[in-house]
Amino acid sequence: MKFKFILPSLLEAESPLWRPIKYSLFPPLGLATLAAYLPDGDEAVIVDQHVQKLDLDDDPDVVAIQVYITNAKRAYAIADQYRQRGVKVLLGGLHVTALPEEAAKHADVIFTGPAEESFPRFLEDLRQGRMQRVYASQTRSIQKIPPIRRELIQRRLYLVPNSIVVSRGCPHHCEFCYKDAFFKNGRSFYTQ
Repeated sequence: MKFKFILPSLLEAESPLWRPIKYSLFPPLGLATLAAYLPDGDEAVIVDQHVQKLDLDDDPDVVAIQVYITNAKRAYAIADQYRQRGVKVLLGGLHVTALPEEAAKHADVIFTGPAEESFPRFLEDLRQGRMQRVYASQTRSIQKIPPIRRELIQRRLYLVPNSIVVSRGCPHHCEFCYKDAFFKNGRSFYTQ
C-alpha cells in the first residue's frame, strides 16, 4: 500500500514575505514515527507543506493528515479533495482530539489522543478489512515506539533535522490551556 503523511501549513506560510523560522526548525517527527509502524512492503512519503510543495495529483491508497487549530481549514480541504477521489483519509492531532465530530466530517478515520498506540491497531484492522471510524488512544506512552523513519524526512529543509522526542505534553497545568483539559489527573506529560 502507498501511504502519504501530510502536515498542512498555514495559508500565510506560502507567502514569500512571511516565513517564520518556527516552521522550518523541526521536521514532523510524529508523522515519521507513525510511518515506522508500516510493514516493509508498504511505501511511504512525508510532506511538510511548510517547507515543501504539496502535490494533490498523486495516487496514494491512504493519506494521513496532522491537524492543528491553525491549519484545520487547509487540512480539511486537502482531506476532502483526496476523499472525492476515493482515497482513504485519516485525520489526527490536537485539533481532531478537541473537535472529533468536526473532523469526522472530513475523514474516513479519525484518531483522538496520541496515535502511537492506536495507529498499529488501525493498520491491523485495515489489513483485515474491519477499519473503524474512530481510534482513541487508550494509553499514553512513547516508551516502546519504533525508530523514527528519518529517511522520509527532507533533512536539508530544516534547521534542526536531527531533533528527537524525549517527552510529550507539558508538566504545567495552566488554567487557560485547553490542551491540559484532555488529560485527567496531570497525565499530559510523559517521557521516553
